[in-house]
Amino acid sequence: MAKMAATKIVVAAAALISAAGCASVSTPRYALLSEEKGYEIREYGGYIVAETTVPGPYRDAMYAGFRILFDYISGNNEAAQKVEMTAPVLEERPVAIAMTAPVLQEQEADSERHTVAFIAPEGYTLDTIPVPKDPRVRIREVPAHKVAALRFGGWADAEKVRHRSSELKKMLERDGRTVLSPFRSAQYNPPWTPPPFRRNEILVEIE
Repeated sequence: MAKMAATKIVVAAAALISAAGCASVSTPRYALLSEEKGYEIREYGGYIVAETTVPGPYRDAMYAGFRILFDYISGNNEAAQKVEMTAPVLEERPVAIAMTAPVLQEQEADSERHTVAFIAPEGYTLDTIPVPKDPRVRIREVPAHKVAALRFGGWADAEKVRHRSSELKKMLERDGRTVLSPFRSAQYNPPWTPPPFRRNEILVEIE
């Protein structure tokens, strides 16, 4: 009984730490347009992203891309300015899943490249966000867009991302939705967050 009680305390503490970590990080605002069977449809306003493209398998590329971008927001920029961390961290690459028309990207043979992106805090523009010193970091403006979002927990490894992307693709086909972008994974939690309390999503732009 004592061991079970101790386990419950550890789990509860981990949940509080995870919640506190997420509460301190801003996320992009969106309007929830509808809740469909298995996914949501959202409308996001425009925002700025800092992104980098790195080679390697999913987890290695995520870590490498995160380090490059974290270095940028920690002050490795022309203004030596720190930029507030936000969530989620986005990842995308051409995937071996046939998408409904129009297909904007196709998988390259033996492609193992991933684009990892941080969303800039609200208020930044292309003119005001610090210029990166690292040429691997790109700054890009994302216009307002509508997405389908499928939420899932646990670790967002490569297999789970593929599986959940395939699930969302089938749901969108079922509902006659047209896909306009590659499928992206979005991770909202710091690495120390226990799997039961992690929030991940698959996002894809739709008409």
